[in-house]
Amino acid sequence: MLTFTSAGAVSKPRTVQIRVQRAYPGRIRAGAPVPTRSMSAEEIEANLRFFTEGQTGPRTRPATTLVLSGVGVVSRAETPALLDLARTLGVERVVLHCGTEDLERLEPALFRDRVDVLVLPVQPGPSGGSIAGTRALGRSRAAGLTVASNTVLTPAAVPHLEASARAIAAAGPGRHTYTWPFPIAGNASSHVPGVRAAVRSLEQAVRVLERGGVVVGVKGLPGCYLGGLARLLWKSANRWYVDADHQCGGAVLFYPEVARFHKDEACRFCSLDPACDGFFSTYLRREGFPALAPVQPEPVEGGSAG
Repeated sequence: MLTFTSAGAVSKPRTVQIRVQRAYPGRIRAGAPVPTRSMSAEEIEANLRFFTEGQTGPRTRPATTLVLSGVGVVSRAETPALLDLARTLGVERVVLHCGTEDLERLEPALFRDRVDVLVLPVQPGPSGGSIAGTRALGRSRAAGLTVASNTVLTPAAVPHLEASARAIAAAGPGRHTYTWPFPIAGNASSHVPGVRAAVRSLEQAVRVLERGGVVVGVKGLPGCYLGGLARLLWKSANRWYVDADHQCGGAVLFYPEVARFHKDEACRFCSLDPACDGFFSTYLRREGFPALAPVQPEPVEGGSAG
């Protein structure tokens, strides 16, 4: 089933993300709309019902995956009950995001048997987010939760990726994702690290994590920037995006209405095209970001022509 956007027809997703709070300073900045207020428990319930039992007609697709995010979402008293409601409404998979600022207050036992994946930020740098994040990973695993972790490749984080990877590997999440900072809407000077330095640091960190048995993914960078790390590309899945100002029928599609990736004509001839999102045109216009270039498949040893 298709829905129509300013970028053309897009398949209707089966995932809905509800951002429950106005402020989310620890989130990945993706140029998302900034809501004017937080959502009430009644509004969250109404949106859960809209995207499940409200989408069961012949031309609609009910959501089967829920992503819940926002400052303090893990601390809101009504969150466990709302997650229970989502299950009764047919949601099969629940992903709960904890913000950096909520790590110390996290009570993992509240979410045992309620969430399929708890996503925790591990953000190296002067704020101490790496230590807090890995401690929360350990507590959550001890409580019986399936946990994943994420690091945004900020300028402060990149020099410390290898050391942080050692702590992450010891904490043992099922998966760790490195995400390039999405451009912030209206801010042409979004601060990001040098891409070559970031990839070099990523290579060191990935070796540590994979030796520790952690599955690694990379999002937000094009395959032609990543060299051998292109095998870790994780293509983005679309979702409905809900906040206080975009609810029920007014929700927006994350891609392309919140964030939009760009591909050049040359990408059509790239062996990585099916797995690669592309990149952000905002960055491609800046110095230090090479033009997108097709990657050719590795030759098969022992093959012959003709």
